[in-house]
Amino acid sequence: MVLRKIDRAIKKVEKALSAISWMVALLVSLLIVVDVVLRFFFNHPLPATWEISELLMPLIVFLPFAHTLAIDAHVRVSLLKDRVSPKTRVFFDVFSNGISFLMCAMITYWSWLRFWESFKINEEMLAAIWIPWWVGKGAMPLAFGIFSIRFLILLSFNLSGQSYKIEEPVDTQKYVT
Repeated sequence: MVLRKIDRAIKKVEKALSAISWMVALLVSLLIVVDVVLRFFFNHPLPATWEISELLMPLIVFLPFAHTLAIDAHVRVSLLKDRVSPKTRVFFDVFSNGISFLMCAMITYWSWLRFWESFKINEEMLAAIWIPWWVGKGAMPLAFGIFSIRFLILLSFNLSGQSYKIEEPVDTQKYVT
């Protein structure tokens, strides 16, 4: 019961991060359109559009990772797993979720160190305007921290014998060729 409550709470965070990701993508698209229009019609582009877009790219890419995992929409190849017994599948799930949790936790730790160092020295991008570099560097520890928690939750479901319920199932058959 506690595990399901934690799962529901983390899913809300994951959905919020995904929403932030698509809003940032929309903002970057709008920024580029405005830059092109100002450059073409007025010969006066926005300063540092490229740098701002580059800075925001990690937010677009990393933030939806955990939500994608929660709804089982990651790309996977299951040549062996589909051909083994359910007990062996559980072993594969425990193994892969355990290894994935450890890898994501290490990435979270090391990216946090890079972010914190950048934040402490107030690192900035070399651009026409002042742009704090740590904003982009903060996306990775945040996203991989939540990703680590998602793998830990999946691992906990595997080890407890409970089935993990996907609330927003993705119809994977329409993508199979």
